Amino acid sequence: FFLAPVGVAAQDTFDTLQKNVWYLPTADGKAFLYVTSLGKGPPVIVLHGGPGNDFNYLVDAVRAEGPNHQFILYDQRGSLLSPVSDADRKTLTATTMVEDLDLLRRTLGQEKVVLLGHSWGTFLAMLYYQAHPEHVSALVLMGCFPPRTEPGADFDREVKIFQDRQRALRQRPVVSLALKAAGVDAPLERLGPKDRWTHLRIEAFAGANLYHVERWAEFQGEGIYYSEKTDSAIGDSLPKTFDIAPMLAKFPVPVTVIQGDTDYLDPSAHAWDYLKPNKNVKTLIVFEASHYSWVDNPVQFKADLHEALRRSF
Repeated sequence: FFLAPVGVAAQDTFDTLQKNVWYLPTADGKAFLYVTSLGKGPPVIVLHGGPGNDFNYLVDAVRAEGPNHQFILYDQRGSLLSPVSDADRKTLTATTMVEDLDLLRRTLGQEKVVLLGHSWGTFLAMLYYQAHPEHVSALVLMGCFPPRTEPGADFDREVKIFQDRQRALRQRPVVSLALKAAGVDAPLERLGPKDRWTHLRIEAFAGANLYHVERWAEFQGEGIYYSEKTDSAIGDSLPKTFDIAPMLAKFPVPVTVIQGDTDYLDPSAHAWDYLKPNKNVKTLIVFEASHYSWVDNPVQFKADLHEALRRSF
């Protein structure tokens, strides 16, 4: 539904993204952030996953709202289109990402911004909100991190839970069926390079991120689009404990969570249940969907994103 058909529509989107490109020098002069935009209307800054992924996989998620909003898309520092040296990559932190985002906000001339994040981008959005609550007007969080570490636990424990859920998703029978249907269910050592990569796309990437694994060809990212070194560096800098509730009480803003019912980060957004008394927080559960809910259930996702953006302005 969101994937543009081959031909004029796909070409128009690609051309628009290319025509709107500009580069933002970071405050420390160590990188140039690749920035572009899609759509017209009130601006929404889009924060991609990873860390170390790139923004392109989110174009299909936001494209349908292009007539109503201008989506500012950028590669975060250390990602494919905003590269850094190996030495500088080792020093990347979550604080660096927050500072870059604030520089982008100021450069856009926006006193307050709506932040739309996916996966790691949701955590970056919440970290930015904690650091600069006066500059956030709303949060839209898709495939969202929990809003806090559980009492008595730390972030390392949360990551282990995420990884355990990913492994369980990859071991589903539907993954084996998709491998067989694609003709790549043989042992890896017996597959050629192309089939080996197809096996990886189905078993590891789609298996962990999609409810409908048979749609594996629509999963975008990984390979050159993802930097494990960037992910590792920023991951090592994350706070050990976290809770967004105190900031929401002090600086209330609309928060809309769009979450798949089998999303490995937080199935059905149950971790947000403790914030249900807060009328500014709304969770929208996408059924038969995992971490890439716009691929799994595009019709419901489209309606939920429209509702989330309506609440944000």
